[in-house]
Amino acid sequence: MPQAKAKPSEIASEAKKTYTPYIQSQLPQFPPVSISYPDSSKFHLNPRAGYGHKLRVAVITGDPVDAALDWDESNFKANGSSKQLGAIPVVSMANEKRAGGDWESGLIAPEECLCRRSNLAKVLTTPSHTSAQVPHYPIRTTGGIYSPHVVVFRSGADKNYSMWKDWKVLPIISVAPIRRPKLDESGADYSFSQERELMKEKMRTVLRIAALRQHPDLCIGSFGVGFGFRNPAVQVASMWRELLFCESEFQGAFSNIVFVLESASNGTSKSGLTDLEVFKREFDPSNVIKTSFR
Repeated sequence: MPQAKAKPSEIASEAKKTYTPYIQSQLPQFPPVSISYPDSSKFHLNPRAGYGHKLRVAVITGDPVDAALDWDESNFKANGSSKQLGAIPVVSMANEKRAGGDWESGLIAPEECLCRRSNLAKVLTTPSHTSAQVPHYPIRTTGGIYSPHVVVFRSGADKNYSMWKDWKVLPIISVAPIRRPKLDESGADYSFSQERELMKEKMRTVLRIAALRQHPDLCIGSFGVGFGFRNPAVQVASMWRELLFCESEFQGAFSNIVFVLESASNGTSKSGLTDLEVFKREFDPSNVIKTSFR
């Protein structure tokens, strides 16, 4: 008989009551703490800091957590280096008011699903000594939370939250995107430039935290796009390209950025393109590599 579909609320309860306490008591090498950065504008990166990385961007389909873990495993096999040194951070679309949003209910959204398959909910609310004086919630407008050791012990909702034999660890960068901005008639642009600029500043927060924590590689899901947040994919993809390739603050700060989106994500414009197709078009080499013909 096929396995019964797991109830999200039951999976959340098991994570909270069984696995999170076990991780805290039995895996001290992965302390369940996080660091709050309440205002990223206070630590602009120095474009002359000597990062020296040459950026490559890929757009793929899938789950960003699984993609980051597979990427890290591939790096480990290729280089034989410590996984902790080479861990790939995942950007989480955070709920600005409470850790994990509605993860203990049946809501199927990226942060909620990740909390059910890991100890992220506990980590987000446990300050490290370096941020003990700064409340983590609510997450401030241009703030974010860095969680260096999130333990993932089961698959996602698409695989019925099946338990893993080998648990894995990765960093999480939690930033709250703009939620349901006012869009123009096409659905492909913001009605108000203020909301567009605030969303862009939140994206800067993601990149500043990643660079500050010395992560040249980064895995980004559908940040602010799709379910729950509804930012226009056309504009979000364009802003990511502007920040990564045109803004001096981030030049040389990153080696590899991978955008991981669901292939079936609904489009946000009348063009009929899916969000995945929008991002692939935006990051086509012809758009990011300038050429001249003589």
